[in-house]
Amino acid sequence: MAPKWRAQLSRIWNISKPIIGIVLLVVLYTRLDDPAKTWQDILQSNKWQLALGALMYTLAVALSGIKWGILLRAIGIPATLDRLVEYQWLAEFFNNFLPAQVGGDVMRGFALASDTQRGADSAASVLIDRFIGLMVFMIASAIASTGMLIWGRPDGSIFEPAQLWYMRIIALGSVVASALLLTIIVSLLSSRLKELASSILARLPLAEKLTPIWDKLGNAFNAYKAHPGALLFTAASSAAIVLLTSVNIWLISQALNSGTITLVEVLAINPIIVFVLLALPISPGGLGIRQTVFAFTFGLLGANTDTGYAVGLLQQLIGYLVSLPGLYIWIRGRREAVSPSLAK
Repeated sequence: MAPKWRAQLSRIWNISKPIIGIVLLVVLYTRLDDPAKTWQDILQSNKWQLALGALMYTLAVALSGIKWGILLRAIGIPATLDRLVEYQWLAEFFNNFLPAQVGGDVMRGFALASDTQRGADSAASVLIDRFIGLMVFMIASAIASTGMLIWGRPDGSIFEPAQLWYMRIIALGSVVASALLLTIIVSLLSSRLKELASSILARLPLAEKLTPIWDKLGNAFNAYKAHPGALLFTAASSAAIVLLTSVNIWLISQALNSGTITLVEVLAINPIIVFVLLALPISPGGLGIRQTVFAFTFGLLGANTDTGYAVGLLQQLIGYLVSLPGLYIWIRGRREAVSPSLAK
């Protein structure tokens, strides 16, 4: 009986997630300082800048597929570039329409494993791709936030005391996170450091939960110890993707209200947005959560929170539109899978 109840609760929870997202979106909209003006700003936004922002998003998705291909070729997985880009668009569709971004990772890993019959290697490549990408996001935030603390804001304005305090928190958090992630990668690539880290983890209170995760990461990185070039290319490509997605956000903000936020400031807050969306997978594509985080982070920098909400809303819409080819790829794949069985 227990499994039945769990299955029913899981089904109810999955059905309720879109509702949660819509409710969050509506509640936040009603709490804006001037909802009517925000809606008017969206309708009157610069369509050319929005289109350019959509192009940046599209390039980021395509580059993600190319980056993944370098990792796969390093360990001898045969996959053509066009197929990898298709898998990446499939992942993007599921990222935008499933409650968590990891849903897309599961789909692209599964699609590749089905084609190549190398499930473990496919999963390892996806895990490393995601892990290095997260590290680069944090490094970008650390550089941008620390740079503003040292040299000031790009537009020459002065941080208010509260804004300066928040920027110090962002800088400290991103520097610590970057150092931690970089240390983990170095440890995984070194047999001696990996053994030392394993012995330390074994003594920690959460060893039972941490050790399997560490072992999984270790197994994934083992295949790439002899291919440092692939890892470096992945990191460089991830840096380009961070820049493209940050320019996407900046262009949307410019389309709504020119001068609201600088590109360097977007680079500082972009990882916060990504992290919250990963940590709170309670609505499809982060609907409602995304807009809340945008409003909050824009407010931290002294920008208009209403504009932050509108930027989050437009970025979500662009994400939906750009990821639609993934829906076509998914439907086509299902038809191709059904056709052979019908022929029999």
